[in-house]
Amino acid sequence: MTAQSADALTHRLDRYRAVRGQSEYLCEPLEIEDFGLQSMDDASPIKWHLAHTTWFFETFVLKPYMHGYKAFRAEYEYLFNSYYNGVGQPFPRPHRGDLSRPTVAEVFAYRAAIDEAVLALIVEARDNSDWLMRIELGLHHEQQHQELMLTDLKHHFAQNPLYPVYRATDLVDDRELGPMGYLSVDGGIVAVGATSGFCFDNELPRHEALLHPFQMAERVVTNGAFLEFTRDGG
Repeated sequence: MTAQSADALTHRLDRYRAVRGQSEYLCEPLEIEDFGLQSMDDASPIKWHLAHTTWFFETFVLKPYMHGYKAFRAEYEYLFNSYYNGVGQPFPRPHRGDLSRPTVAEVFAYRAAIDEAVLALIVEARDNSDWLMRIELGLHHEQQHQELMLTDLKHHFAQNPLYPVYRATDLVDDRELGPMGYLSVDGGIVAVGATSGFCFDNELPRHEALLHPFQMAERVVTNGAFLEFTRDGG
């Protein structure tokens, strides 16, 4: 193995571990009772997110590319599918919160087993291995679910009159920011779309579009500033 290929392998292993580890890091402030909450049909339990992102790697990486691979548990193919009708019918989304089993511990065991197999496949991979792109897609898919984990938790906790806090912090920014300034952006013909590297299909093909001149705030908009904006009639 050349130094360059060794560096590429290390990067792939580190990236996989980092993204998968982030999902579990987001769970650190949670109590066991929090993992199964489903406060509305459009939200999912945290336990389901953890399992579904794992199901993705098992279904689209391990099953087609790992020789002799056997499903971790056949029922998971149904329970943790989402809208991938091409690989089977999914369990109804509004009822994900009805499932006390598999347990949280079993879901984490599922993640650990699939991670071990995927990491072994990464070590085996060559630069042109078909499964490398699928692993990259799976990592982007998991990062999307990390955003969903936080937004779903926000809704779950908002239903509780005890006002549970996800992650307590003493950080308070009480600086006076002063009036909001705006930056002017010229319009014109601009190129839109991905140029290289990973992208989703809706980022292609790259094309030209007409952009009208506009202004944007010079800093991140706070909740207070947005509230003031709406009270002023928008």
